[in-house]
Amino acid sequence: MSPLGNISDSDDERYEANLAKKRAETEAFLQEQERKERAERQAQKEARIAEKARLEEEARKLAEEKQRRKQEEEQRQKDLAHRLEADRVAAVEQQRRKNWINKFQPPSSPLLMRR
Repeated sequence: MSPLGNISDSDDERYEANLAKKRAETEAFLQEQERKERAERQAQKEARIAEKARLEEEARKLAEEKQRRKQEEEQRQKDLAHRLEADRVAAVEQQRRKNWINKFQPPSSPLLMRR
């Protein structure tokens, strides 16, 4: 073989080796990029899940607060109704006593004048 043939074969081998090296580097780079993209998608998925959980918890707390306020308002209404009934009963009793006193005492009675 001639020296030019050896150079040509050697260049071809170096070219092939260099090409294989570049191919391996490119493949490694692409695999790393794919791994990073998968990790990013997973992180985004986990962030969406966490946000959904946070929103659900917030909605649950708001519903509980709304229910608590409703119960407090119902209790206030019951207390008000009870006080109004007690006032009504007291007013009826007061009127009954006044009528009873008026029935047995003459209108010019000093007791009636004081009240």
